[in-house]
Amino acid sequence: MNCWKLQKLQVQNFRNLDPSIFSFVEGINCIFGNNGNGKTNLLEAVFYLTNKKSFRKNTSFSQMINIEGENPQIIIQAVFGDEKNISSYSLRENEQLQERFWDNLPAKGKTPTSSVFINPFDSYQFHNSSTFRRQWLDSHLSLIDNEYKKTLAAFTKAMKFRNSLLPMGSRTQLQLRAIDEQVATQSALITAKRMEFAQELTNYITPCFSQVFDEQHQLVLELDSLFTHWDAKKIYDYYRHQESIDYKSGVTQVGVHRDDVVFTFDGLNAFEFCSLGQQKMGFLSLIFAYIELFRYKFTSYPIVLIDDVSGELDSQRWKNLIQYLETKKFQVLITTANENFGKELEKIPNSKKFFITQGKLV
Repeated sequence: MNCWKLQKLQVQNFRNLDPSIFSFVEGINCIFGNNGNGKTNLLEAVFYLTNKKSFRKNTSFSQMINIEGENPQIIIQAVFGDEKNISSYSLRENEQLQERFWDNLPAKGKTPTSSVFINPFDSYQFHNSSTFRRQWLDSHLSLIDNEYKKTLAAFTKAMKFRNSLLPMGSRTQLQLRAIDEQVATQSALITAKRMEFAQELTNYITPCFSQVFDEQHQLVLELDSLFTHWDAKKIYDYYRHQESIDYKSGVTQVGVHRDDVVFTFDGLNAFEFCSLGQQKMGFLSLIFAYIELFRYKFTSYPIVLIDDVSGELDSQRWKNLIQYLETKKFQVLITTANENFGKELEKIPNSKKFFITQGKLV
């Protein structure tokens, strides 16, 4: 993966954004504007271009396209570059077709880099929903491990088929056992990779927390799964033991699709014992830990998209965060509608400032 920096961006018919040309610097890009004017939409356009999906859940083409546009087609055009090369990358999409082009040639699914979206409001869901935690783990791990992404997709398909067999009763037993051989193999690989991912993130979380918030705490992420250290045969045997229970309930009761992660803060479960402030700080540290892990995997950083954190942190932690960003080599697009936080961002040397009103670059 070539993780180049975004130099220019232009969108057409994407949400409320005007087809202005945004020119970015390699460091910190500050995006100002009142709420509801399109700041987050700009981050979404970058994320959608680089990750082939929106960071908003269950978002369809019809939700992203500007309903006031004359042409029922979304177009996102960008220029990416590093110290030696510059290339164009673009996306064209309508209701039936999505096309991507690299230097005007079909890209066939290839993207120039990846991006990470930081929304501090996700902290609440992360600390209160096991489903959200599992989805967070799956989506972020899939970005850095293609084998995991493919195996997870195959497992999801196999599990859907398994659950369709169970309500039919024991006459589907032969089919069930055949599909369980696949499910067991997939589950063993998924569990092993999730465990490795949690350990790798743990290596970075505590240092990131210390750097960003200037406090010393021990943070650990662990996988909570029945199948920890199990091989495919043991998982298959377990499903045989559970077979009558699953037939009775009509759904698969246990599996990696129900795994969770435990996030501890000085040995205490952050979901249960930490204050809201500690939870938010811990979640942000987890994201920055992932960014450092990404760099380790690909020897280059992703683009970092930060959507207004000013309401989630006090003024001293704003300053700590800004100082942290200034020391890093990743490209940042950070938004705010907070006047005081905006003044702190304006002090950043060599940064680029934008102001968006009603989707237009002012």
